[in-house]
Amino acid sequence: MGKATPEDHALMTLAIKRRGKFVDLAHIQEKLARDAGRGFSEAETRELLNSLIERGLVEEKAGEYAITDEGRKYFDRRWREVREELNQDYLKVYRAKQYYPHVADALLEFCKDRYVSVFRLFTGRAWLQRKLGPRYITIRSERDIQRWLDVHGIDFIPYIHRIGEDRPDWLVIDFDAGRRVEIEQTKKVVKEAYQVLSSHGVEPAIKFSGSRGFQIWAQFEPHELPRDYKPKELKGGKRERNMFSFYADIVRFVEARIAEELPGLTTAETARKEERTDKVLLDASIIKPMGDVRAPYSMHYKTGLISMPLELGELARFEPEQADPELVIERYDKRGNEFSLEPTSGEELFEAVVEWCKG
Repeated sequence: MGKATPEDHALMTLAIKRRGKFVDLAHIQEKLARDAGRGFSEAETRELLNSLIERGLVEEKAGEYAITDEGRKYFDRRWREVREELNQDYLKVYRAKQYYPHVADALLEFCKDRYVSVFRLFTGRAWLQRKLGPRYITIRSERDIQRWLDVHGIDFIPYIHRIGEDRPDWLVIDFDAGRRVEIEQTKKVVKEAYQVLSSHGVEPAIKFSGSRGFQIWAQFEPHELPRDYKPKELKGGKRERNMFSFYADIVRFVEARIAEELPGLTTAETARKEERTDKVLLDASIIKPMGDVRAPYSMHYKTGLISMPLELGELARFEPEQADPELVIERYDKRGNEFSLEPTSGEELFEAVVEWCKG
């Protein structure tokens, strides 16, 4: 791996801007000093930019600077040689801008008709934005995706219910591995959960979280709340009888069945995180009004990896490196959107959950 030069840092700063965006010298000087780890005078910065202009990589207009198409082509080759030396947060933003146009149709499929939170990433800081002014965020088009990319929004987190609906649209089981749990152990839990659901007539879909965990999603045909359903009694006290409680109890039911096969490895208790460092949490807490979950094909803002779909047969040999954006693009170009949710009646599962809650 090569060592990044000041020219590389300057091009990185310009490459994450939208096409045609010009910035002043002071902006480049500030970012250059930060990323190169030393001070740069105005004269030194101008000299560096002039050298890039002579090479056709940068253009200048009225004292402001932008990267050229040739500069973009050059940097798209160059960053791979010096990737470890670059600003890692900027590199995620840059790669997100290259990645999302390839999978926009799939991403929009999971964002439409619902509110979406967006993680925005800047150097050393990230935050989850839920609103634009007084309104919750919606993502309706590829142009909306691009607008968020232009302000460093790289991770898309849709709500689990549609706008105005009082029930989850999806059953989502989030497998959150404690820091002492190896990925192979998490895979065992995911496989067992898949088998629990499929044995009850449900067709689940698996995806990598983009970090250390996985998720299983399922979708049901339109249904009413089971007549005999009473929410499982928990330590927190009485719970409302509604669809959110019922779907959360499905997650707890699945965890209970897994615990019979893999004792001591799982939990459904979200409290006391320090006590589950050696367990995989099946997190039912996201199943609530305004609960949200990372979309399939979204980039994880911490790792830069993609929350990519997986077939059950791939799970055992999967490694997080396979979720690199460029590898996911290659796969998507060949296979298209693989995160297919086939609605099922759920009746067999619902009956089992109702009986379990009684116990």
